[in-house]
Amino acid sequence: MKFKLSTAVYLKPFSLYDHNCSSSSVFFFHPHPPIITNTSKPFPSMKCTIFSNGRLALFALAITQFSPILAHPSIVERGSPIALGAAKTYGAIAATTLTSTGNTRITGDCGTCPGTSITGFLPGVCTGTTSAGGKAACAAEAACLSAYNNARGLASTATALPSSDLAGLALAPGVYKFPTAAATNSATLTLNGAKNTMGQFIFLIDTTLTTAGSSKVVLINGAQACNVYFIVGSSATIGESSAMTGNILAHTSIGLTNAASNKGTLCALNGAVTLINNSLTAQTVCSS
Repeated sequence: MKFKLSTAVYLKPFSLYDHNCSSSSVFFFHPHPPIITNTSKPFPSMKCTIFSNGRLALFALAITQFSPILAHPSIVERGSPIALGAAKTYGAIAATTLTSTGNTRITGDCGTCPGTSITGFLPGVCTGTTSAGGKAACAAEAACLSAYNNARGLASTATALPSSDLAGLALAPGVYKFPTAAATNSATLTLNGAKNTMGQFIFLIDTTLTTAGSSKVVLINGAQACNVYFIVGSSATIGESSAMTGNILAHTSIGLTNAASNKGTLCALNGAVTLINNSLTAQTVCSS
């Protein structure tokens, strides 16, 4: 008997008959959503095991033939260890300056703290509250810092990715780290929620995050933008016409080039957020 896994699918129980087992009620189950980077080989050997309740379960063994990367069985698969709190209503918030050129539209709040400089609105539009050094913005900056530190605290649970480039990967909820200090996305990153709407995707980046022009992050099977976090050790640069998805928490600054977009919160903890004809949408509600 042979099986083939679809890309980044979280396998659920189903009814099956195996000639090696004495029951037609067996189950195929993978306990943690995998990252599948190569699906060309069939699933290898199987084994039937009798549990205390007398039912049979079918488990896949020797999965190393797939060369998958298994996401660490952490709380991110079941709940929400990272939360933006007061910052979740912000499309962009910066420590020093928030600057827009052209017809940027931010659906959500805009702010700076402790800096007080917000420029380019008009012609840019911020649909929510604008707070330049006010209490609301300072509370949002503090919430971003807390989320950043909490995410960094998950480093010991992180799964190592095969490349510093996210392009072409299909990932399940989990905490991820990179083989190099910097990270990129040159094409398309797919995040597969596996029907777990509360699963979080947390990317720990030591230095810079850079995305290529027209690159994108695609969400499938219940993954939500509010649960995606890019934790950037220095600065993030989002390429022209990139369709970014997720909360970007950068230790220094964030810059979006012409016509790039983001669904989530941009938060520069010690520097500026710079925008050029961009579209930003805060993710104020996370569905359960």
